[in-house]
Amino acid sequence: MSNLKKKKKIFEAYSQNLEWIKDKTNVKFDIEFDHGILCPLCLKVFLEKDLIPSKNNHLTLEHNPPKSLGGRDNILTCKDCNNKSGHKTDVELLTYLLEQDFKNFSSNSKHRTKLSNENGSKVTADVSFDQDGRMIFNLHSKYSNPKDYKDFINSEKKGFFPIEGELGKFATSKFHFNMKAPDKGDMRLASIALLKIGYLLGFEKYGHIFLFNQNLDKVREQILNPEMDIITDPFWINYEFPEMYVGVNIITKPLELNCFLNTFILKTKSRNTQISIALPGYNKEDSIIYENIKKILCSSKNGTANLEITTLDPFLDLKDEERVFSSALFWENKKPVYNTI
Repeated sequence: MSNLKKKKKIFEAYSQNLEWIKDKTNVKFDIEFDHGILCPLCLKVFLEKDLIPSKNNHLTLEHNPPKSLGGRDNILTCKDCNNKSGHKTDVELLTYLLEQDFKNFSSNSKHRTKLSNENGSKVTADVSFDQDGRMIFNLHSKYSNPKDYKDFINSEKKGFFPIEGELGKFATSKFHFNMKAPDKGDMRLASIALLKIGYLLGFEKYGHIFLFNQNLDKVREQILNPEMDIITDPFWINYEFPEMYVGVNIITKPLELNCFLNTFILKTKSRNTQISIALPGYNKEDSIIYENIKKILCSSKNGTANLEITTLDPFLDLKDEERVFSSALFWENKKPVYNTI
């Protein structure tokens, strides 16, 4: 399927979804329009003509999670938001995860670094772990100083050296060198990328009704301004949930932690990592969810032991008019608050 054809298919589903909401709620917009969608990040209205790439700020296919981490392009965001919120944080997230894979000695992980011997000679090398957990060094003469490279190779020591962990086995040569661990990943920017993935997952599953939540304004502001410290409290739940919770859920108890819990999988060549992002619910008191996560979960010895979670993912369908509204009214007899866009 061509990009334009896929974009039109996604546009049709979300524009119908928005029409139902316009017809059945009192939501108002700055402009009158038919057959349009909202960019889930800036909340601006886009029409079918905005699918054409020749437009200055056209609608783009958004991979969520990023394609490099196993994501699929199931939603549309505008080019401006995609550029502003996407590239930098997505790259930082990939860098950070690959570095963590290497530091954890994960199979198929790889890192390019400098090795330095006792004489101070430095060579560039790719260091990797194979399927059996063995560390493999691939030295690059092309990217190393020729004199340093020669000295490093000549520093090889011959003899019989016991191989650690392998009783009765010996190596016939060895090198002595230092290696710097990877540390280029920016954890803060990587975490903003995670926040964006969790937020867009809510939009992908719920449709536009997910956006009409005044408590998400701060989340959108943080995503669009990743360099700023807008949300400083933890917005993730550090726990490996059962597979059934991958998708959109809510924490129902304790009430202080009542929120969306959007869980997804990030895939690298080495492993799959589960991430759970907390997003505030529709009610005014839900806005302090991140403070409560810090107070209750981060300081509790029991951690997530007392959480009660309901998974909504199997019951969500933005293409089903009845489900669009029934799924949004889960908040125990409380109706969502609709913003004016």
